[in-house]
Amino acid sequence: MNQMLNRMVLYTAVLCVVLVVSACGAKNNKESVQEHAYPQSKQPIEEAGQTAVPNAEAKNKTNENSAEGQEGKIRTQSEAEASSDEIRIVIDQSNKPMKGNSFDFAIKQVPKGYSLTEMRWTSNTVTIVNSLEEAIEHGKNGEDGFYLSGDGQYSGFIYSDEMKGERGKAIFVFTNEKGNILMSEKEIHLK
Repeated sequence: MNQMLNRMVLYTAVLCVVLVVSACGAKNNKESVQEHAYPQSKQPIEEAGQTAVPNAEAKNKTNENSAEGQEGKIRTQSEAEASSDEIRIVIDQSNKPMKGNSFDFAIKQVPKGYSLTEMRWTSNTVTIVNSLEEAIEHGKNGEDGFYLSGDGQYSGFIYSDEMKGERGKAIFVFTNEKGNILMSEKEIHLK
């Protein structure tokens, strides 16, 4: 129990450092994390165009310099031992006999040696990031965000009424022992 608490504290500290470092790298408010929290448009991404995608310009600049800054930790598909194409995730948005809004996901296939470490929801209105430990905690207490049941049988994403109708991406991050990262993303229209 104490070891799990130490891990959660460590992951929380790392997440805070990453958020602070990424926020410090923005050149102006148009590229900052604040844009996710206070959007100007709730239009679907396809209809709104490139200008409505949060941090589109910053993301393009980051992608150009990512190999230098990350020193190979995050590898492209061609360089990695495994590829994102080997990941298979199924999303289920069918109606459920429970109160609230959610979708379920099932991880059907992951490259050998990789395991789920983080889940993200990104849309024009909000970005939600949950570690594996946070998702397990949400599975116990029913809080909004990604959740995993204790036995791993159930997994999904719980969201508020305000998020209904949003279009965005569910991003699943997998890491191996060497620290290599693979991501799989699914575009979803929240019902």
